[in-house]
Amino acid sequence: MKKIKFVATLFLSLLVGSGIAQECNKEFSKDRRVRVNSNQLKGDLLKVVQLDIRRKVWLWNEKYNATAAFIHPRVLITAGHNLTDRFDPVSKIRITVGFTNNSSYLKQQDVLTEMNRNIYVLPSYRDNPTYEDDFGIIILPDSSLYKSARGHFVLTPYVPSRPPKALFLSGYPDPVTGIKLWTDKTSNFFYTPDLLRYDFFTVEGSSGSPVYTGMNQLVAIHTGGFEEQNVCNIGTPITAKMKSQISQWCRRHGIILQ
Repeated sequence: MKKIKFVATLFLSLLVGSGIAQECNKEFSKDRRVRVNSNQLKGDLLKVVQLDIRRKVWLWNEKYNATAAFIHPRVLITAGHNLTDRFDPVSKIRITVGFTNNSSYLKQQDVLTEMNRNIYVLPSYRDNPTYEDDFGIIILPDSSLYKSARGHFVLTPYVPSRPPKALFLSGYPDPVTGIKLWTDKTSNFFYTPDLLRYDFFTVEGSSGSPVYTGMNQLVAIHTGGFEEQNVCNIGTPITAKMKSQISQWCRRHGIILQ
């Protein structure tokens, strides 16, 4: 994901140059997060899925891992850069519910994908990536995976004037050492114009992780992680405009979002 990392690094330099970045101790949050075992899979953790993504040509069809979350029995939300065809089209995604180690999971499904057929990203993001537009959805062919997830998040626009007391992030980071689900909770977050910043520790594979309130409200998607330990990572907040766009994509498939 070197090209994506280059884009993220470019955005970081712009943010730091604007004086937006605020100190976050991600070494502390790395130790704070909790690895989820198979006997702990319940509630919101089941709504978070692991993505094994394949592109048609890029690096000889090399796979990479990411995270997504249910927002409907047939719809997953994730980061737009996980799906964009700016460099090479995504051709197939293996989606797994309840992946707690390399050999233990609840349900798995392979989905052949095509942009604007069953995966969607804003054309403006594909042409000119920004964190504000870094979101996309996957339309599933059926609800078989959902039977294992047993629930979905509700897209809830983030209201800066009424911030929650705490935020949660769950996802599948660090594909090098194996597939593991991690979860974390923090009260160290703040809102900048159009972006959410927080001290969650993230690595490759975390992209697309849901940021939620613990009350079934998904308020942001994790889209930007930085190696610098004192620089806060980035979430793309849910907005009314984003929710309207996602609802429009879903209606093409006869799906009505909550």
